[in-house]
Amino acid sequence: MPHTQPNFVSSRHYVDVTERFIDIGFWNADKGMGEIRGTDGFFRITGFSRGQPVTFQRWMSILHPEDYEDFRSISSIVSMDVSVSREVRLIEPRRPYRWVRISAEQSKTTGRLVGLIQDLANERGVRAALYRERARLDTFLDTTRTIFWALNVAGALIDLRGWEEITGQNQDDCQNGGWADLIHPDDRQRIVMAWSSCLTEGSAFEGRFRLRYLDDMYRVVLARCTPVREKNGAPIEWIGCLQEMWREPALDSLRDGKAILKPQQLRAARAMLGWSADKLASEAGVSPATIRRYETTDEHMKEATVSAILAALNSHGIVVTTSSEKIALSLEIRQPTAGEA
Repeated sequence: MPHTQPNFVSSRHYVDVTERFIDIGFWNADKGMGEIRGTDGFFRITGFSRGQPVTFQRWMSILHPEDYEDFRSISSIVSMDVSVSREVRLIEPRRPYRWVRISAEQSKTTGRLVGLIQDLANERGVRAALYRERARLDTFLDTTRTIFWALNVAGALIDLRGWEEITGQNQDDCQNGGWADLIHPDDRQRIVMAWSSCLTEGSAFEGRFRLRYLDDMYRVVLARCTPVREKNGAPIEWIGCLQEMWREPALDSLRDGKAILKPQQLRAARAMLGWSADKLASEAGVSPATIRRYETTDEHMKEATVSAILAALNSHGIVVTTSSEKIALSLEIRQPTAGEA
């Protein structure tokens, strides 16, 4: 009869494949004698030679001294019929230490300690990379003071930075479309419909609208949100940011040493608020003479003086805009709160 091959694979082969692919090794030990037996993976990770006996004492000799107590605790914890896992460092000559995870429990049939050892180089590398990415994002957001958010593929909020500081609305309040409650009623439907369409189509969103701030003032902002995609183009999450457009005149309109605030804007702003030059000077913390001189001579003012005046006007709803094409100002109308209605 022809010779036939067995139609099964030995359990030893399964162990070998497992150890090589996920970088682990198995071991067992006699608690009383302390002698340790291990698989090929165990000897590969620890660096021990199969020709020499391995004991707990010898195993501890290749650990970082700061990890001795964690290693010693394994035996005592297992004796209480509790599984245990510890992460310790292996010391190797002329090489950086390596992190490994040692897990163990007591066999109910033999009473021996049974466990595994896992090389954590890849896992720790992934953790470190994730930490660097997170730290990089945190540093960028803190440096630029960017309002940032991230959404899962269904549109649920999973990360939010800077929003609560300007609106008073926390991450839980923003869920299920709660963020839209802070959009000016005249802008709300347009923005919500546009965002819903982008979410359905998987396309980038951009929308300018008036947002209610913590002080109940509505200010113009620009929101952008774009999908993060898989290699096949499918969205896996969304990231977005908020640009405070109302701050742009004060931040970006100063060019070539020219003031961002024109005399006619200053006079019109005072008229809209019903302020005298003395009142504006008091609010801005500058002298009345500075206000009068600038309104009549178009004299260049220091950036700090201009910023102080703009801040005073803005705190009362006046937004000043200056560009190469036009100069303008607008008055934001404060919406009454429930207690004021």
